[in-house]
Amino acid sequence: MEFGRHIGKGLWAFGDKALPALYGIGMIFLVQRALPTQEYATLAVILQVFTLISALCTWLAYQPLVKFAAESENKGGYIVGAWTLSAVFYLLISGLLIVFKPYIVPLLDRTGKGNLGPLLSYVPWMFAATWYRSFAVGLLQASYKVVKIFWIDAAYFLGIILWILLARWAHHYSTGEDFLLLNILALLGSSFLAVILTFVDLRGKLRFEKKALGQMWDFGKFAFWGAAFYTLYSQMDVFFVSSFAGILAVAPYSVAKLFTRLFDMLAQVVQMFLIPFSSKASSQENIEKLRATAEKAICFSTLIFLPVFVVMFFFPGPLLHLLYGGKFDSAATTMRVFSFLALIIPWNAVAAAYIVGMGKVKDSFYITIGMVICAFVAYAALTPRLGGVGAASGLVIVFFGVTAYTVHYLNRFVPIRITGVAKRVIDVRLFLERRGKTAG
Repeated sequence: MEFGRHIGKGLWAFGDKALPALYGIGMIFLVQRALPTQEYATLAVILQVFTLISALCTWLAYQPLVKFAAESENKGGYIVGAWTLSAVFYLLISGLLIVFKPYIVPLLDRTGKGNLGPLLSYVPWMFAATWYRSFAVGLLQASYKVVKIFWIDAAYFLGIILWILLARWAHHYSTGEDFLLLNILALLGSSFLAVILTFVDLRGKLRFEKKALGQMWDFGKFAFWGAAFYTLYSQMDVFFVSSFAGILAVAPYSVAKLFTRLFDMLAQVVQMFLIPFSSKASSQENIEKLRATAEKAICFSTLIFLPVFVVMFFFPGPLLHLLYGGKFDSAATTMRVFSFLALIIPWNAVAAAYIVGMGKVKDSFYITIGMVICAFVAYAALTPRLGGVGAASGLVIVFFGVTAYTVHYLNRFVPIRITGVAKRVIDVRLFLERRGKTAG
């Protein structure tokens, strides 16, 4: 993969993944600062539940779509298969949430100070609203149609900000419930645009194929369980904070963790390109191409995030005070702990994308099981004693250990070395020089 040849798509991809960052800025001023602390703390838990389940659906239905649609000219069977798997999953989870809500609420809010019960009822409606947009993003990712993905995501991330501004102007925005209603409207708008933008991709291609569905299930079941454990690991820290430190402690913790959206942005950009790329390159057994691209991706990503690490580690207090006016200054230490993810994410994102693209999802599943077990132990040991700082420390420590093992595992197939990554700094310099000459 020649980075220069894909610079246009890369810029659109970064633009697409910058949308959550803009959304995060909107969350600061329109949600975290605007809503009472109790309302925001409860809302943060609900959004974590929604994010957790949506991520699981992506790995069960849409990640197999990305892999097989990228490898095949006949995508119809995989499209219908993705619809089938995602619809069944969302309906099943929605039913479970409704039935077990009386047991879920006290588990997540032992103090009873939140408003989880009524807000949890909105989660199934959010599933319905996001169903088609999530499918469309997966389908378009398989063919690198990044521009269309950008506009679909923009319709949501910018749309929710617009809806909140309109609701505030009309004096109809003061609770977490108001936010969820507006969120559903934004998701529906994004899904409607997705229907328009994918109409040509679907025309004449829809058909049910039992073989395609079987392929997706065989791949997706391991990807799903691997993602289930990974997402549980990355999200259950909030649930531990809510359960052991109290739901009000979720607010400053979520504020600190919000800045890690920048890291998620990078991981998603990497996966957008490297999963279909590694799938094709590995099928051609082009190990040198896989190695060179991996080293470049890790090097470029690390250089991009070094300034982020510096700001989060050395200046968390001034940054939080500037953004929140002193409301969440207590989150500074937690943010400093999270800053170390900036140095780990580049390695993890590339290694994880390669393992999925190369079809090693079964092995990835076993790695993730170990990660969740370690994280559970770390959260259980550190959160009761240190609160949010303990949960953040547990997340970072376990993530570092799992990343080191994942890279070690990947080296069995694609040899990646720290020295090789370091030498790619020269490629960065040459790339910038060529871009400078072109611009001149």
